Amino acid sequence: MGKLIKIFIIFTIFALVLCTACTEGVFDKAKDDSIDTEIDTGKDIKEKQQTINKTSIGTVAKTELLQLVRWEDYSISINIPEGWNIYTGGECSTRSVLVRDPNSELKQLFYFSEAGPVYTSNKMKENDKSYMEMGGSKVIWFESPVVDPLNCENFLINFGTLARTPFFQQAFPEVPLLDEVKIISSKSIDNSLPYVSDEKLIRAEFKQNSKLGEGYFHIVTANVIGLGYATMFIGITAPRGLLDLIVPSLLRSIKSFEVKQEYIDSCIEAQNEAAAAALEAGRILGSSADTIMEVWSNKLESEERISEKQSDAILGYSRLYNPETDEVYEVTPEFYEYYINNSSEFEINYLQEMPDDKWSYSPLNGAEYIY
Repeated sequence: MGKLIKIFIIFTIFALVLCTACTEGVFDKAKDDSIDTEIDTGKDIKEKQQTINKTSIGTVAKTELLQLVRWEDYSISINIPEGWNIYTGGECSTRSVLVRDPNSELKQLFYFSEAGPVYTSNKMKENDKSYMEMGGSKVIWFESPVVDPLNCENFLINFGTLARTPFFQQAFPEVPLLDEVKIISSKSIDNSLPYVSDEKLIRAEFKQNSKLGEGYFHIVTANVIGLGYATMFIGITAPRGLLDLIVPSLLRSIKSFEVKQEYIDSCIEAQNEAAAAALEAGRILGSSADTIMEVWSNKLESEERISEKQSDAILGYSRLYNPETDEVYEVTPEFYEYYINNSSEFEINYLQEMPDDKWSYSPLNGAEYIY
């Protein structure tokens, strides 16, 4: 029985085929043409700071949306931010997609319909080691981490190790390498399917190529006779502090994901028993996007209530000024602090604190312009 399972998993892994397509574009920039030329008093400036910052994060995120363009191949279609690159891999039940900003790799969304396997116990890994030492064929997933217990948080924490394994790199070279994952919050999601061990929506911080990011991750895990899988792994990420400004745009992209009917039919004709999963992909992603949006909205509402009690100085730390383009960018307080201390990590590394005479400018979405 174990041998048959190994053969099945090997067949599934080698079925993954990577194809890459890129689109290039330029974001349109906009600035309010009306600039207040009157001299503001210190009191006026503070009042403007309070008025803008009380509702600006959610408002800017929902109104200063990234422009989406349609992308499609023989199997799927999805609307992606203009100028971003897209990578796909796998077939039928393993069809997966990654969309990434070429100017800022932390701005990305991905959907892996299957990720794994990982070991769910040290004993299982030791058994495979003994099997190979006795002359057995190489277990190609032997370098996978042990995730014990198998739950969504532990899977996410260990994903960077899984992503670096040779079989995963061969299947999807552009896979995000998430390191030093720190769980910020998690929300359990009811799932009555018998093979599911856990399902959660997680907000977490991480490092990718030594750059600090944060993201929302919707993960479903399953245990298949000692081997663990994420049977669904959805992520949207951004540089730390910019996530809240990019969530609505990336969720619009996720909800546009569709699997073409002719592709589903071809999977069925090939007697792929998991073809039904491909048919459900669009509905699953739409449901996941709704869940993330609900959690995101609740988070912002909570933070806005807290901000009412904060000082004017803290409220003022939500904008950065670009002296070269005379533009103002909306950012979160967390990103402001990170940028000031780590500006060398960014290509646009010359942004300044807000000058007193620029508070009348309409802010642009910092998640779109800062990279």
